[in-house]
Order: sequence, then C-alpha cells, then structure tokens
Amino acid sequence: MRFLLIIATVMLFTSTVFADNVIDSIEKAKALYAQGKYYKAVTELNFAIGLIQDKQLDKFKTLLPEPPSGWSAENVEGSRAAGQIMGGGINVSRNYHSKDGQEVHIEMITDSPLLSSVMMLLSNPLIMGGGRLVAIKGEKGIEEWHPGEHSGKIQIVLQNRMLITIRGSNLKAKNALYDFAKRLDFSRIKKAMEE
Repeated sequence: MRFLLIIATVMLFTSTVFADNVIDSIEKAKALYAQGKYYKAVTELNFAIGLIQDKQLDKFKTLLPEPPSGWSAENVEGSRAAGQIMGGGINVSRNYHSKDGQEVHIEMITDSPLLSSVMMLLSNPLIMGGGRLVAIKGEKGIEEWHPGEHSGKIQIVLQNRMLITIRGSNLKAKNALYDFAKRLDFSRIKKAMEE
C-alpha cells in the first residue's frame, strides 16, 4: 500500500511539473514579447507547444487497438512534427502480425497535408481510379485491394483533421483490413482530437 502511495505521489508531482513547464514557457514568452524580443518569444512558445503535443501524442498512442486473437502487436510508435512539417501534426502507428505471416500496419496522422488528397477523392469518386468508396461504422473511407499481391489499404478521414490508414500485406483476404478498422473506437479518437 505504501509503495502505491509513493507511485501516486511521484506521478502527481511529474504531471504538476509538466503543467508548470508549459505555463512557465508561456509566461516567459509573454515577457519576451513585451520586451520586443520576438524571435525568443516565438522560440519559447514553440517549446510550450512541443510539451503540449507530447501530451497529445501520449493520448493518441492509447487509441490504437489491441491485436485480435491469433495476432500479436509491436509497441506503438509515435512522433510529432515541428512547425510546418505535416502541418505540425502528430503521427502514431502500430504493426500487427498473425501467426501465419499476415501483417497489418495502422497509422493515424493529424493535421497533415496528406488529408487534402484523400478528401478530394472522397468528395469526387470519379477521379478515384483503382479505389472504391466504403463506410466503416458510419465513417467514409477509400479501399484499395490488390488480390494478386494479397495486399491493400483502407484510408479514413475523421473530422477533416485525421487520416487513418490501415495497410495490410500477405493477407489471406481483405476482410482482415476491415476487422482492424472496426476495432478502432472512432468516438474516442474524435474526443481526443478535441481535447
């Protein structure tokens, strides 16, 4: 019991320090701005934004699903893009492997320039080429399937801000892509995007 109390105290202290770091950076940026030191103010604000994005990144990592029965999953990978790279967005991904050699990769990217091309396809199906429109749990997406290669992908855009790609290779059937897509909790993802 005492050990749990110590852990809880450390976690509370860590989160308080983190919050203070963000507030301290913002206050420092305000002071620098008031002094006319604009470059330093921008640098300090970018640091505060990075700290906040790290918290967002940790939250998004929890949104990738656990593997279904018969599959294993690697650790969740994630990164945040600074400045204008990918619109300063967040990228999280996870690889999944089945016992019989099938592979699926799920990637979520927020605020990325890649969104515009997928949204254009969703709004104008005539220019899609080899893909086809699909709906998964009420969300619009594009499916591409290559039966000869046993590979394909599904791309879904959420709230015009997030691109989710479920990509598979060495698959027995494209149903595996849909099985993983349906494991995503779109309500939780949308909520996280607003927080």
